[in-house]
Amino acid sequence: MRYFKTLKHIIGETLIKALCLSLSRKIDSDKVFVMTFDNKYSCNPRAIVKELLSRNNRLKIVWPYIGKEEEARRQFPLGITLVRRGSFRMIKEQASAKVWLDNAINCLWFGIPKKKDQIYINTWHGSLGIKKYSGDELWMKIASKAADATDYCITNSTFEETIFRENLWPKSQMLPFGHARNDILFRTEEHHSIREKICGQLKITEDVKMFLYAPTFRDDHNTSWMTLDFSRLKKNLEKRFGGKWVILLRLHFKDRENASWIPKCDSEFIWANEPDMYQLMIASDAGCSDYSSWSYDYLLLDRPSFLFLPDLSEYDEERGFTYPIKTTPFPKAENNDEMEKIILNYDANAFKTAKITFLKEKGCYEDGNAAAKTADFIEAIIQGNNR
Repeated sequence: MRYFKTLKHIIGETLIKALCLSLSRKIDSDKVFVMTFDNKYSCNPRAIVKELLSRNNRLKIVWPYIGKEEEARRQFPLGITLVRRGSFRMIKEQASAKVWLDNAINCLWFGIPKKKDQIYINTWHGSLGIKKYSGDELWMKIASKAADATDYCITNSTFEETIFRENLWPKSQMLPFGHARNDILFRTEEHHSIREKICGQLKITEDVKMFLYAPTFRDDHNTSWMTLDFSRLKKNLEKRFGGKWVILLRLHFKDRENASWIPKCDSEFIWANEPDMYQLMIASDAGCSDYSSWSYDYLLLDRPSFLFLPDLSEYDEERGFTYPIKTTPFPKAENNDEMEKIILNYDANAFKTAKITFLKEKGCYEDGNAAAKTADFIEAIIQGNNR
């Protein structure tokens, strides 16, 4: 987070605005500027850009990165222009792009003003948001500016439309397209090959069943909540579902660099930080998180899914939820004894019924075509058919 403050603190917001005017007075109608909060080819922007690249070679897609350029280039496909995040070139590219595509509040982080003829589209990075929006004083200030600048927000449910309007974007127009990152969950004809790929990457034989455990971060960076007993979990999975199981552990990117606190039980879990999250979801036979939005995306698959909530009271008090987590359809546990119970007593039919009811109540309209709908919308903007 502190890295992203650097440029504005060094040269000042007024100078950034002046640079934007001097470096690029003209808007390039064929340019799309994309940012993600993890600075990677990821999330909803990834799926949208992939669709745009497949149908339009005329577009100029610009994406900031951090780290080494050669490493970033291996991650991004051809057809995307990479610029270093926070660089003067990034300022020029963003200032001249017709469309800004963002999955957080990245595009306002450096104080670059949006011109009248530019269009700012926010995809956000969650689904059916259980967590309340939260940030420090600087984040909230920038979020307020982002709200004023955002023209459109892409949603996946009537619930999300309401939450977005009440929290960050009261004036922005909602686009009920669904979340593009979820489209792959509907393309079942691709799932077998994706599983083969993940098994190869993680060196797992295809007869082994995979349990994906991917908790989110904590605002205070506390790690005492990491108490899931992997060995006990594995035994219970094998007892309830049969076969041989392996635990895939994927940390939130904010926790990956400080993972020395993870219990030392290498024989019981496999690190799964590098592969694409949505391919991991497809490859996995069951999943578990705590307060992360990926669990709500995972509901779109017909797989067992659980919540392990060892710090539920503290998290609710410090961060809070947009609706009671007890109303979600997942079997829930606050300790390892309860985790054993919900695994051994898992009822597939009851979970499926609860899941369908939950998605209906939230007005979810995901249909697997979000990327195409968003790409159509962006192309209409590029062609001058603003809505």
